[in-house]
Amino acid sequence: MHKTLKNILTALIFIAIIIAFIIIGKTDFNPQEKIDNEKFDEEYPNVSSNNVYKYVNASEVYSFLRGGTGVLFMGYPANEWTGYYASILNDVALELGLKEILYYDFYENRDVKNAVYQSIVLKLSNFLPTLDDGTQNIYAPTLIIVKNGEIIWFDNETAITSGLTEPADYWNEFKIEVKKNSLKQQLNDYLNSL
Repeated sequence: MHKTLKNILTALIFIAIIIAFIIIGKTDFNPQEKIDNEKFDEEYPNVSSNNVYKYVNASEVYSFLRGGTGVLFMGYPANEWTGYYASILNDVALELGLKEILYYDFYENRDVKNAVYQSIVLKLSNFLPTLDDGTQNIYAPTLIIVKNGEIIWFDNETAITSGLTEPADYWNEFKIEVKKNSLKQQLNDYLNSL
C-alpha cells in the first residue's frame, strides 16, 4: 500500500509539472499591447475610450481598398483636425451601432513615401487633390467608405480646409451638427446596403 501511494504521488507530481510547462509555454511574457480603443483614446484625448477604431497598417489598407468592405479613417495624432473629426465620427458610429472603423496613421509612410503608401495613393488618385507639381498625397483627416473594393464615399473636407482656420474655430455647433447629419446619412446608406 505504501508503494502504491508513492506511485500515485509521483504520477500526480509528474502531471502537475507537465501542466505547469504547458501553462508557462503559452504565457506571453512580453508586455501586452494596448487594446486599440485605449491606444486611440491616448492619442486623441477628445475621443472617448469607448470608441470603435481599429488600427491597421499600410498593407492592410491596400488590401482593404482592393476588395474589402467597411469604413476607413485616415489621419495622425499630430494633426489637430484628425482628433476633431474622429470625435464626431465616433459619436455617429456609436449612435448607429457601427462596431468598427479601421484607422490608418499614414504620417510615417507618407514621410518616407514607401511603396505600399504610394500604391494606396495610386488607388485613391481619382479622389486626392493634385498639387501644382503633379504630386498627390493623402491628407488628414480622410474618411472612406468601401464596399467590395469600390469606394462609395470619400470625405477629406477638413483636410483641405486646415490651412485656412483653426479646428476649434471651424467646428462650431452648427458645423458639427451638419457633419453628423452627413455622416449619419452616408453610414446609414452603407449599413443598409450590406
